[in-house]
Amino acid sequence: MNYKVSTDRTVTWQEFGALMESVGWGSGYDEAAFARTSRAYPLIAHARSDEGMLLGYVSAFSDGAFSTMLGELLVHPSARSSGIGRSLLHTVEAEFPGIPIYVKALGDAKRFFEACGYRRPRTEMTVLFKVPGSSR
Repeated sequence: MNYKVSTDRTVTWQEFGALMESVGWGSGYDEAAFARTSRAYPLIAHARSDEGMLLGYVSAFSDGAFSTMLGELLVHPSARSSGIGRSLLHTVEAEFPGIPIYVKALGDAKRFFEACGYRRPRTEMTVLFKVPGSSR
């Protein structure tokens, strides 16, 4: 499968929403929410097919010294095992060289990241979250 990775910010909110839905991360994404998330991440990269279809997306931010946090790393189900995920991850690694990259790997994604050389820390990390205004 031919694709090109780019860091230009040409992904539309509709494309992002369709990609999120294709990987099972819900629906109902809107323009305002996409604009907020796009502004929050200094690095956004995406992969498109030769025909222009959005096949993959990654976002990340870093303090430039001690940690880089991966936001989303998505690859359309029809394009999995084509190298897109690795290419997008390499883009993040190249942008923040030598800085540890932290990933919230969900489900089977753990195997992908481990295959890319990521390792679990010696001390287990627990990801906690809170939705502001929620009692749960």
